[in-house]
Amino acid sequence: MDIKKIMDSEEWTVSAKNTLQWASTIDSNKSIMLILRHSHRETLRDHSQMGSAGLTELGKQMSIEVGRRIPSGRPMELYTSFVPRAYETAEGISEGYSEIGGEVLDIDLLPSLAAPQILNPEIWEKLHPDGKNITDYVNHWVNGDFEGYIEPFDEFQGRFMGDTVKRLTEAKEKTIYVCTTHDFTLMSAKRMFLGRNLVHEDREPFLGGLGITPDGSDLELFIACENISISIPR
Repeated sequence: MDIKKIMDSEEWTVSAKNTLQWASTIDSNKSIMLILRHSHRETLRDHSQMGSAGLTELGKQMSIEVGRRIPSGRPMELYTSFVPRAYETAEGISEGYSEIGGEVLDIDLLPSLAAPQILNPEIWEKLHPDGKNITDYVNHWVNGDFEGYIEPFDEFQGRFMGDTVKRLTEAKEKTIYVCTTHDFTLMSAKRMFLGRNLVHEDREPFLGGLGITPDGSDLELFIACENISISIPR
C-alpha cells in the first residue's frame, strides 16, 4: 500500500492536503488548532455500527501520514472522541508527528467531540447511518426540530467552544491542538462558525476539517473543503 501516492492522488484526500498546506503558512510563533474528521472507515450500513466502527488499515496508515505532514516545531496536544475511529485517528497522527521529531504531549478524551448530548436515542433513526443527510440533519436540529431529542444547539455550542476555541485563545505557549471528531460534531462546528444553514457541499471527507489560529482580536478560520480563510470575531 503506497500511502504517499494515495495521499497525493486520491480525490478524497484533497481537503486534508488543503488543511496541511494552510497549517504550513501559519507563523510558527502562533498556536493553531485543527478540527478533523476521523480517517477512512468502511461504509456504515446500520445504526448499530455508528458507535463502534473503527478505521480500516488504510485509515490507520493515512492518519500516520497526516501526522508526518503536520508542520513540526510546536508541541502537540490531541483531543478526541472516545469512539474507536476517532481515537485511532488521534493515535495515528501522534505516531506520525513523533516520527518527524515532533513533541506529542498527550491524547485526551473530550465528550463534546463525540456528539451533542442525545436525550432520546430514537433520534438516530432520522440520520442515515453513513451520514449522507448530515447537513440537513444539523440544520433541522439548529432550527429546533429535534427539541427533546438532542440538547439545544446553543447549549452544545457553549460546551464545544469552551473545549476548543477557548483552549486555543488562552494558550500561553505556542501549541498545535488536533481534535479528531465525526461528521455530526464537525458539521455542527461549521454551523457555529459560519452562522448559516449548511449545504451538502459543506460536508468534509475523511480527514478534512477546519483550521483555526488567533489573529489579533479575531480568529482566522480555514475551511478545508473550500480552501479559503476568513476572519471571524473571537
